[in-house]
Amino acid sequence: MSEPQPSYSDDEPRKSRTTAIAAAACVLLALPFLVLGPYLLNAKARVELRCQPGGVCLLFHSSWLTRDEVASFAMKDVRGVKVDRTRAARRNRVPIFRPTLVTAHGEYPLFFQWATDEAEATRAQAELEQALASPGGQPVVFVRDDRGASLRVGGAFSGVGGLLLVFAAWLGWRTRRHLRAERSPASA
Repeated sequence: MSEPQPSYSDDEPRKSRTTAIAAAACVLLALPFLVLGPYLLNAKARVELRCQPGGVCLLFHSSWLTRDEVASFAMKDVRGVKVDRTRAARRNRVPIFRPTLVTAHGEYPLFFQWATDEAEATRAQAELEQALASPGGQPVVFVRDDRGASLRVGGAFSGVGGLLLVFAAWLGWRTRRHLRAERSPASA
């Protein structure tokens, strides 16, 4: 008994195999982008402090995807605001600054990213100290949003991953068309 002969010659490459391999490669290439994109979009880069006069203070950290309550404490437990100073880990060793809320329960940074401008950090410190010093006045609201970088990078990663999946789907459709074309002469 003879085995059935393939409908293509050994000299002619099978297009369906090539496009199937390319589709699988695109899916594999998209996976890291689709994992890192949402991970970067979930960076808790927005810091929000809300205090009711004589009541409770709530500290939130938010990302583009989630929002978490970090701390809850009475306004009387707030000891003040200090500015942390350090040096950047880079070669030029520029000083960097970040205001930190000091409470009876611990210290909480008020900037996600360290600032290179000391005036920016001390301005936030002065605003918060002034708002916290006026008892029974207006509610204290402080918001620092550093989510721009995570949106740019995380959005780019997610976009590239999505485009790779769309391209893989198109290659899968092409593979199916090639398979039909390769089988049609065999059935005739």
